[in-house]
Amino acid sequence: MPFPLISIDIVLEDLKEELKKRWKDIPNATVKLVEYLPPTVLAYVKANDTTIYVNAQQYLKAKNAGHEYEYLFVILLHEYLHLLGIADEREVRRIDLEIVEEKFGEGSYAHRLALELADPRDIYLKESQKTLRPHTYI
Repeated sequence: MPFPLISIDIVLEDLKEELKKRWKDIPNATVKLVEYLPPTVLAYVKANDTTIYVNAQQYLKAKNAGHEYEYLFVILLHEYLHLLGIADEREVRRIDLEIVEEKFGEGSYAHRLALELADPRDIYLKESQKTLRPHTYI
């Protein structure tokens, strides 16, 4: 499969630097592109493995649309969080959204993608915190 892996390696290195701000030990991971996955599966990891398997067709769609870096950052971050030992899917999606929002800002492609992947309950809680005013005591 003739996909250039240099951009994936760059994203992986940037991602590891971002994770090192929050966690001490970051395992080395490799990325493999996988053909013939359902379009709903963007990427996955296997137990006791440090390889992140990325859906090649979905990756190419994002690349052709000009969103390669942000797309890869979001999905690799998600799987990297699983490699760090966070098994709860909702928690991974919440952390993913938080990190992506800090790095790329609201309104970015990465932020929109992370929002699509996030649990609707967490989006609701996050939005409701923006509109609440702090209590004042008399």
